[in-house]
Amino acid sequence: MSQMHSVYEQMRENILSLGMKPGERFSERTLESRFEASRTPIRAALSRLEGEGLVCRDERGWSVTPISFGEIEQVSEFRRCIERDAIALACERADPGHIDVVVEMVTSCTIDGPRAEWHRVGTELHVEIARMSGNAFFVRAIEDVMLRLARARWLEVWTTEGRERSIREHLHILELIRERRRDEAVEAITTHASDACRRSLAALMGDTKQRRGLAIVGGSA
Repeated sequence: MSQMHSVYEQMRENILSLGMKPGERFSERTLESRFEASRTPIRAALSRLEGEGLVCRDERGWSVTPISFGEIEQVSEFRRCIERDAIALACERADPGHIDVVVEMVTSCTIDGPRAEWHRVGTELHVEIARMSGNAFFVRAIEDVMLRLARARWLEVWTTEGRERSIREHLHILELIRERRRDEAVEAITTHASDACRRSLAALMGDTKQRRGLAIVGGSA
């Protein structure tokens, strides 16, 4: 693995897991020391993260991009539109073996397992549903959407209740795809995405330990 890719992967994971908090400022020199890397790979990694909207730069230096309520709402709206079409095609085209693999992936998560694993599986589930559609453009779109929502979605698996709800809803959606129940699958994934957006925004607006210290744009401070 190249030095640039190593720095990029570590920073990306820290940002998406809220280890590096929205609004947190940092310098290239600090990153050089932290990752024991030279300036060139650090700048290349930052350029890639900037392109993904995870870091931003101003005259004072670098910072982790604040969470934007407006962006969450718009991305969630876009997500609902593309997931409805993707799951409709998945109900027609999904291979039963593919569904079995995804079900196994979902059930592999234990309620008391690492939050990072729950977050990863939740993301991959939606990408795999898009893959079942047989359309690569849906896959790319969902990958981008889930990246944009990653930090807000982190709060979805904060509690045991959230994890139990996640596995229950995901398995129900997969069963609807398996049974080719197109209209019900479209309704289920639309409701799932809408509720996830609502819960994330509510958690970010509330005075909860999850949200403290996070820079949030468009909500109460």
